[in-house]
Amino acid sequence: MDLGGAYVVDTVNAVGSRGAEITAATDALYASTKLQLFVVYVDSFTGVSDKNAWAESVAKKNGLGGGDILLAVATVDRNYSIHYGESAPDASTMKAVETDDIIPALKKSDWVGAAVAAANGYAGVSSGNTGGGSDTNTPGTPATSGGGSGLPIVIVLMLLALVVIGIVFSVRSRRKRAVGGGVSAPAGPTQAQLDERAGSLLVQLDDSLKTSEQELGFAIAQFGTEATIPFSASLATAKSQVAEAFTLRQKLDDSVPETPEQKRVMTSRIIDLCEAADAELDAQADAFDDLRKLEQNAPQALLTVVTDAETVTARLAAARATLTTLQESFSAAALSSITGNPDQVTKLLEFVGSSGTAAQAAIASGDSGAAAINVRAAQASIGQTTQLLDSIDTLAAGLADARSRLAAAVADTQQDLATARALPAAASGFLGEPTAAAQAALTAATSGTGPADPLASLASLSSANAALDRVLDAVRDEQQKLQSATAQLPTAMSSAFSQISAANDFITTRRGGVGADARTRASEAARHLELATGLAPSDPVRALAEATAAQSLAAQALALAQNDVDYGGGMGFGGGGGQGGSLGGGLGAAILGGLIGGMLGGGGGIFGGSGMGSDFGGGGFGGSSRSSGGSFGGGGGSSSGGRF
Repeated sequence: MDLGGAYVVDTVNAVGSRGAEITAATDALYASTKLQLFVVYVDSFTGVSDKNAWAESVAKKNGLGGGDILLAVATVDRNYSIHYGESAPDASTMKAVETDDIIPALKKSDWVGAAVAAANGYAGVSSGNTGGGSDTNTPGTPATSGGGSGLPIVIVLMLLALVVIGIVFSVRSRRKRAVGGGVSAPAGPTQAQLDERAGSLLVQLDDSLKTSEQELGFAIAQFGTEATIPFSASLATAKSQVAEAFTLRQKLDDSVPETPEQKRVMTSRIIDLCEAADAELDAQADAFDDLRKLEQNAPQALLTVVTDAETVTARLAAARATLTTLQESFSAAALSSITGNPDQVTKLLEFVGSSGTAAQAAIASGDSGAAAINVRAAQASIGQTTQLLDSIDTLAAGLADARSRLAAAVADTQQDLATARALPAAASGFLGEPTAAAQAALTAATSGTGPADPLASLASLSSANAALDRVLDAVRDEQQKLQSATAQLPTAMSSAFSQISAANDFITTRRGGVGADARTRASEAARHLELATGLAPSDPVRALAEATAAQSLAAQALALAQNDVDYGGGMGFGGGGGQGGSLGGGLGAAILGGLIGGMLGGGGGIFGGSGMGSDFGGGGFGGSSRSSGGSFGGGGGSSSGGRF
């Protein structure tokens, strides 16, 4: 959620006409403690797995700092979430304010009262409280000094009033400046800026669509209908997105007024739709440029393909030998992602040969468009063969590494089990399930029956040990937790990396038969591993949790992908029959489907790429590629929350 520079954000009309009460309380809090209180009312906390961490997520997104406190209330779900920076009082003190002041008001559904109680409570417990209500008498000194003493008292009171007025004006002016001064959340673009941006994009994309329709006709004439299918699909998607954007613009222009918030949301949506449509068209432009260049250089490119195919053929024998050696030491499950790779390379080489023959014939007949298409198909096949062979070497290294780390993981799990069993009986209720899971993983890893799968054993041990550690956290001091996480982290990250590599290699080389679920798990696994890598130097405990999540997701990705390929649950290319076509070859449906999908689609295939500035036949696409980025302020701090 974007606070937009506001100190109170109410999306559910919880405040009503009582907003001044919150403002007065938060102003007083800042005047006495220099702590800023932000308050958000929503119906429920969405977008986070841990609802108690919702406020922390919003605080980070909006750049709140060390002296800021965010109180978030979900009025429908009856949850609250609080995040406070490192300049706030200690955690136990802040918890006391929650228990004594905030929660009682929330239980009575007194939403404004909860915010006021929070501000007053934080002001009361803060060591920085400099309230102006202290006794002005000096012990042993009379309150007055004789006749006419009322005048000095009046003067003192007037001076105090001036001080208070000055503080209030200072706070008010500070809040007005805060949007641009970096204390509160940075404001986004103004509505006028959004309107200008949306209008400009609508005009640009409408023109680009018209130009693209013309260029599609030129491309079909030059390269044929099959080669332009991805661009036709992208053009249809872009048309749909721009049509939705125009519909929203019409709603903004009609006689029914929108609230400022509704107008901002709708205008932002128009911008998002136009940028998405632009990206759809961008994804095709460079690829067609490359294909046209290939037309001019098809004979030389074909010679390179032939040389590359000879290199792959030489590697294939060595790869088969490596796989045979691996099969002597590791289980079929451990090698399932690469078992079929040599045979798939053989089929791809056959496809390279038939594509090369077709390209040579096209060159001889002067059909440069057909020559370019066939050479590109052969190039794409060579790329897949290289990845298939590389994945055998990668998995071999990963299995060797996992085997070397397994003994340490076993010892670590045994130590944690011993620690768990030594705890008082009162803890057994919490430890029963994770202890049993850890023992089962340990038994499986050390049974020594049958061929080994060290990657699976390592992942199972790491996951079970992490679950056991989470329970042991209650009785293990902070230093022990840090040492344990630091020791486990390299193993967990190494295992996650190997599993992700295996899953991605399997998906990439069989992408025509793999559906969205497997790809989603693989993408999420990579994201969690990236988070673990970033957290490792500063927070091994959180990094271990991310690495464990990456392991689980990678295993799911591989299992789903294998199921898609085996049972035709993927992208519609399933089945085991062969497939012919104008490009020739003897690939299975999933293989050929993946090849053509990668060759003709975006994201690194023939028609992937970016940029819209190149000529395309008689005209240009127009537009430009875009990138975005950002950062948030804040640093340390703590969060809490719960139901009320």
